[in-house]
Amino acid sequence: MKTRHVYIHFPFCISKCPYCDFFSVPLNDETIHNKYIEYLLKEIDNYDPVISNELKTLYFGGGTPSLLDPTSLKKILAKFEINARTEVTIEVNPASADLGKLISYRELGINRISIGSQSFLNGDLKTLGRAHSAEDIYECYENSRKAGFENINLDLIIGIPGQSTASVIYNVNEIINLSPEHVSAYILTFYDNTPFTKRLEKGTLTKVEDDTEIEFFEFISKIFEEHGLNRYEISNFSRSGKQSKHNMNTWDFGNYIGLGASAHSFMDGRRWENPESIENWYYSVINRFTGYSESAITDEITLKREFVMLGLRKTEGMSIDSYNEYFQSDFLKEFENKLDQYFRNKTVLAVDGKLKLNPERFSIFNTIVSDIIF
Repeated sequence: MKTRHVYIHFPFCISKCPYCDFFSVPLNDETIHNKYIEYLLKEIDNYDPVISNELKTLYFGGGTPSLLDPTSLKKILAKFEINARTEVTIEVNPASADLGKLISYRELGINRISIGSQSFLNGDLKTLGRAHSAEDIYECYENSRKAGFENINLDLIIGIPGQSTASVIYNVNEIINLSPEHVSAYILTFYDNTPFTKRLEKGTLTKVEDDTEIEFFEFISKIFEEHGLNRYEISNFSRSGKQSKHNMNTWDFGNYIGLGASAHSFMDGRRWENPESIENWYYSVINRFTGYSESAITDEITLKREFVMLGLRKTEGMSIDSYNEYFQSDFLKEFENKLDQYFRNKTVLAVDGKLKLNPERFSIFNTIVSDIIF
């Protein structure tokens, strides 16, 4: 089977944000950048047998993919069959995506921009260690429109240390005023071994209270919904028809190939990740490692848990028929004992062949899903 969904990881950044847990390295050597592109092209060839001739989605994440020069990007895009129906997304840092670069991206066939805005307040951005200012966000957004992009995502972080109700209101109003097609909103996570977590442990950084974070998130969700940005997944909001097709494929348990250092893949029950080291990744590319043929099929219990967890992230819920077909099983019988109490108190609903979480319970998603699948 071939996949029509590809993710490409570009790990280079101007600087590392202190809260970030993604694999990234400083872009301080053009030679390394060029070598990375060379090996990325080789890895694409390695996976040619399982990548469809016509992609549905192609996603450039990072790191900071907007550090990619148009010439390198053109070489990568030439490896794939894309057309006007293909959703081609690139994540951009507002500080590294000028008008000329955005115009080049659009001309090359990229049709969706994801701007790493995070906050529209310079104080918040300084706390987060971001390399851009609020002014950079407005300029990047305006330039994206000028370049011809009609599908723009803005990122928003909730729970930034020191964040107040007033700052949350300001941020959500700025997004509404800009009127993007999509918003990805996340509660700040303190990952192990990040500078933020170390500061938290030392007491030099104070985390926003969990209940306050939930109140903030419920507030922005309500405002977004009132302005036509409908919540279709726990952390994602979009206008009609502008849901992220790439992410929807993941939540629907679809196959995808991840290319580049640390990228993750899923193909026909096999999950694997590339080395979280550029040098080790080079070695895997040279040796033509392809996880779709060399990784073991994930055990069925784990796959079932992942299917349920990913499906329930969507507001439309998990397709019960799809589960039954994928695992040749009967979901409702299999999870009857775990689901009974949630059906009775209407925390979980079974509607039109979908198992869905009551939207009023999204704030305790992790607790409910963990109880169901474990």
